[in-house]
Amino acid sequence: MKSSGSVWFVYGVAVVVTFLIGLLSFTVFVLSKVFGSSEPEPAPAPPPVTQAAPPQTSAVRVYEVRPVVADKRQVVLIVATPVGCTQALRASTYAEGPGAVALRVTQQAWAGCEWQRKPVLATAAKPVGNRSLVINGVLWTRTAGGYQQALGSSSVQRQSEVLDAHR
Repeated sequence: MKSSGSVWFVYGVAVVVTFLIGLLSFTVFVLSKVFGSSEPEPAPAPPPVTQAAPPQTSAVRVYEVRPVVADKRQVVLIVATPVGCTQALRASTYAEGPGAVALRVTQQAWAGCEWQRKPVLATAAKPVGNRSLVINGVLWTRTAGGYQQALGSSSVQRQSEVLDAHR
């Protein structure tokens, strides 16, 4: 039978050898990082990305304005918008006064699409009544049949005819 002292001696030698191997491995690792290649490894080139151009937010051309009979605070705007190439078509009221309501009509659209006319609903805080509308900076006045553009209504008709001709 072996004495317990020799077992502890073998165990101690095994611990010391394991420690020395670990120390040697750590030393090799540190030296390889310190004295290794002086240039950093080049990052792999990213794959080429092809994306469509993002949609552009723009003011919308308004061709016609009609009051809503059921709700005196609302008007329907007939606007030009690209077929299937638009998102976020919206009409918002941003200012109201005793004589006028200011509206902004915008959309996000991609280029290269066919155009169509589409209705958009705009709501004021108070009934519109006989107040004028300022839509994207253009003045529209109340008439017996609805609204008409105050200045240059013939140019709007010509632009409408050009739009219809391109369809």
